[in-house]
Amino acid sequence: MNGVVRAAGGIITRQKPDGTLEVAIVHRPHYDDWTFPKGKLQAGEREEHTAIREVEEETGMRVRLERALGSTKYRDHRGRQKVVHYWVMRVLDGHFRPMPEVDDLRWVSLRNAANMLTYNHDRALLRGLSNEVDAGALQGGERKGRTSLRNQMSSTIYLVRHAKALARSEWAEPDDLRPLTKAGKRQADELVQRLSAFSFARVLTSPHVRCRETIEPLAKARKLAVETADPLAENSDADDVLSFIRTLGVRPAVLCSHGDVIADLMTNLVNDGLATESELRWEKGSTWVLESDGDTFLYGRYVAPP
Repeated sequence: MNGVVRAAGGIITRQKPDGTLEVAIVHRPHYDDWTFPKGKLQAGEREEHTAIREVEEETGMRVRLERALGSTKYRDHRGRQKVVHYWVMRVLDGHFRPMPEVDDLRWVSLRNAANMLTYNHDRALLRGLSNEVDAGALQGGERKGRTSLRNQMSSTIYLVRHAKALARSEWAEPDDLRPLTKAGKRQADELVQRLSAFSFARVLTSPHVRCRETIEPLAKARKLAVETADPLAENSDADDVLSFIRTLGVRPAVLCSHGDVIADLMTNLVNDGLATESELRWEKGSTWVLESDGDTFLYGRYVAPP
């Protein structure tokens, strides 16, 4: 029996000065189809890294993930079950270069993309994007007025537990000043690469030194300020943390907090219906990637510590 083919890809977006949202679709001469760039996972590769690698190979553009969009399931040309995970992406630099596998790329509005795409599963994916964009404020790529997003959560939150710190028994000063160990500092440095595929606009941390030290290399690499947030401090109530997250707006953000806070928050979210791909855990230096529909967190994926 043929196994399931796992693949990943992306919908690259850009916005024109007049507000029209465009997406990139590619033409594959071998199949004579118009589709979104994608490709199969390599051994030991995570879906998000496959998505970036394949999109960059097929388009010549360097990209970064904005948020997870969903997946499609269908039978490929050989009759095998294929599952493709997709991310919304933005371009960092580069330009399209034709190649034997992909000989054309078009930037088109959402409406034109729906007309050009060859496959129903791609059009379904496009409808999902259209429903998400500005919470329905953009229809078919044309601006129709802006819906208030003031009370909506970010589409993606990256919830980081601080890296390895000195043991409490080894520290005589106030606990909020307790720093990272050498191993913890290495974790903090490696977190930069671990989250390199993802796009985010803000970096927020508990006031405790061990959290700030965990997140500073990442913020520096992205040229973002580190913002201190008291609701992320140790012993904070999970409901207060969730209320705080709702104040951050819709753009993706990184939050660094403590084991007890993350444990309580994740437990509550799962009890409220959050789906996860693995059991709940929160090792030092780990990250939970939480995806929301703007109102409720729907899906969580665990990224193991460096």
